[in-house]
Parts: sequence; C-alpha cells; structure tokens
Amino acid sequence: MNFIHLLSTEAMQHITIHCFNTPVWAVGPSLQPSATAVSFKSWTGEKIQAGDLLEPLVPRDECWIKDGRWHQTHFIFQTQDPNLLPIVEVYNLPTTEPGARYHLEVGPVCFL
Repeated sequence: MNFIHLLSTEAMQHITIHCFNTPVWAVGPSLQPSATAVSFKSWTGEKIQAGDLLEPLVPRDECWIKDGRWHQTHFIFQTQDPNLLPIVEVYNLPTTEPGARYHLEVGPVCFL
C-alpha cells in the first residue's frame, strides 16, 4: 500500500449502504446528516464524519425512507491525500430493529 500511496496524487472510493427501513445518514428529506449518521475510518486512522473537512460526498441518500422497500445511500470519498484511502472501518451503523436491514457494498479504490 505504501508504494501505491507514494505513486499517487489522489484517490477515490465508493461505498454504498443498501438499507431496508433504517436510516444511515439523514433521517428525513432535508438530507442533512443526523447526529447518528455513519462515520468512517481512513487508512491512516483518521475519522471521517459529517461536518468535517473530509466529509464524503453523498449524491444519493434514500435510506431515511421507511416504506418497506430497499433503498440506498451512496458515499464518494475523493481526496488529494491518497494515504487516506481505502476506508478500513464503518462506525455507527444502525442497530437493526425488527424488520430493518442493511448491507454494505464497498468499492475498490482508484489511485490516480
């Protein structure tokens, strides 16, 4: 990993959380991150969370919808510090209530 980091000037990674009746970022249509929003741990150990300088881009957040169907929240991590990626841990995942489920889809890191 150190060699790839040294040869790169930026990096990008996508993480999608597929959810069924459980919010992971926003809790309503305002799409503002909630106090219980998921956060992430970078390769270097830094915590990436809502409101920080390193906050991920969230182009799609539908997990707050509780209508008995699967939805998803899509996170994009794009940084000019390639040492931050890959994401190594996801914090604050929701505790599943009866009838609520989720699963993660972690994409590869693209080093440029």
